[in-house]
Amino acid sequence: MTSRRSDSDARVATPERAAAEYRTIFDARGVRYNHANRLFPEARAEEGDRMIAHLALPGSVRWLDVGAGGGFLAERAAAAGRAGEPIACDASAVFLSEARGYALRIAGDYERLPFPDGAFRAAGCLAVLHHAEAPERVVSEMLRVTGPGGRIAVGDAAAGSRAARFLNAFVDAHTEQGHAGRFYDEGTLAGFVEGAGGRGVRAEAIEISWRFASGIDARAFCRELFGLQPDTRDADLHAALSELGLEESKGGWRVPWDMVFVSAAA
Repeated sequence: MTSRRSDSDARVATPERAAAEYRTIFDARGVRYNHANRLFPEARAEEGDRMIAHLALPGSVRWLDVGAGGGFLAERAAAAGRAGEPIACDASAVFLSEARGYALRIAGDYERLPFPDGAFRAAGCLAVLHHAEAPERVVSEMLRVTGPGGRIAVGDAAAGSRAARFLNAFVDAHTEQGHAGRFYDEGTLAGFVEGAGGRGVRAEAIEISWRFASGIDARAFCRELFGLQPDTRDADLHAALSELGLEESKGGWRVPWDMVFVSAAA
């Protein structure tokens, strides 16, 4: 198919594009994103479990999922026996409407979270900050609503990684809404957290895997998760996933995904 933008433009993420991108994207394709996670509930297990480990959730606490979408993180917490009392906040009411497993769901702005100070024992934010115009403000708000001794954690694709290039080039060119994410390395993301007042910051850059039974499943998952246009050819998608490192591994298939995770005490 013909790209809507040149490759060079697809890779340039401006503050103006980033500010409006999240709600625009997930109002339009949140249902498909949720469908992908329902069809392949274990595909992103490593990613979710890493976030849960950084949050260090006790078994029964009230915690906030920032950018909750359809409830992926809450479902991973429940699978790990750390369900507690999760509260969902998402900028897209459409995306949030299908969320499961939450005690409460609220549509709200991440830079002005609609909760009082110290309302939660923990707050997590997975794969959202690259859409934020002011990531420092999002982190500051997460710390504000987390009580003393609580913990926050953020996780996202790493700056300069194949995953970041895939999102800002292939996904940008093959979706109606495009994709113009701004990604960070562990030092920069840790700086946001420390600058906002996080204590004992822990940061890591790590390659996790999205796992599938077959290459066909990997392509089906990505078509739904990213809301690819119907005329996106299988051959083009397979080539893009191959550049990401799609390979057969341990009786199945994996897509490597380079990520940064940062956590700290409030």
